[in-house]
Amino acid sequence: MIGTTLLKTTTLVLAAVGAVFAAHSPTLQARSKSPITHLGNQGPILSGGVATKDLVYTSGTVPSVNGTIPEGIEAQVAAVIDNISLILEEAGTSWEYAIKTTVYLANMDDFAAMNVVYGRMLPDPKPARTTIQAGKLPGDFLVEIEAVVAQPHC
Repeated sequence: MIGTTLLKTTTLVLAAVGAVFAAHSPTLQARSKSPITHLGNQGPILSGGVATKDLVYTSGTVPSVNGTIPEGIEAQVAAVIDNISLILEEAGTSWEYAIKTTVYLANMDDFAAMNVVYGRMLPDPKPARTTIQAGKLPGDFLVEIEAVVAQPHC
């Protein structure tokens, strides 16, 4: 009888101690309050972007404007930059905090025209950038851009 009582008491004490440690566990706290915020349109396969305390990552963003696709590389690059600006604004940041972009072109012949619009629309100093020819992009998109942007801490 004493052995059973001691076993039950020990079990209760261990359970209580475990509950105290679990309540202060960063891993368990992260499950209850996510350290990320999903931004932009929430589709069945991706978010427009994801923000953490320090960074915003945009998905590859396309030049769709109210369901239509502008014609020409210049108009498409401008539309993509504007679309990313909306995601950054939602996160509380802007292009001035951009760290890195990746530009995907359907055709590398559009590189010079893309550079003109990109250079005009993004503030100085420009972020680091990689530009690659992606080949066929979805739909009639000529360009897709993703960005990594810092969160300003005031």
